[in-house]
Amino acid sequence: MKKSLYRKLLSMTVAVSALSMMLATGAGAESFAADNTSASSAVKEPGALTPPPPQEFNTLGISGNYQYLLSGNTYISAIGNGKLQLSGDTTAKTSVSTIRATVYLQKFNGTSWEDVSGSSSSFMDSASDYVSGNAVFTGVKGYYYRSKCLHYISTSSISEQAYSYSASVLCF
Repeated sequence: MKKSLYRKLLSMTVAVSALSMMLATGAGAESFAADNTSASSAVKEPGALTPPPPQEFNTLGISGNYQYLLSGNTYISAIGNGKLQLSGDTTAKTSVSTIRATVYLQKFNGTSWEDVSGSSSSFMDSASDYVSGNAVFTGVKGYYYRSKCLHYISTSSISEQAYSYSASVLCF
């Protein structure tokens, strides 16, 4: 019971911290202009080499009727000097044989998201219901990045997986 409460408090703290960073940097601020404005016509942030990616809502990919996979999150923050910190966590409904969160760095090329080659990290545990971890990667200043996370569990003969995506940040 205490372990579950600790995880909930940790998840809430991480979410509030991420939201605070977004609000402090102005990330997530959007215009109330027409909803059909394309990313290519959006105003660039100072230092950005591409237009900002389109706003995405409901980025969590874990939905559906899973037997063991409960939830998962991923976050990204630009920490300066071209460095980006990614984090990911996966939660199962009960202890499983293998539980994993694999984070992938993705770059917005001005029209779509692409995986950055060689920029992934896996966090795995066995006989557990929770795993999390952080990784730091180097990006190119002026581009937008996000984190993609593969949440995976296996137990007995059952394997389940889902993806989630973070909000985007401008690398500086």
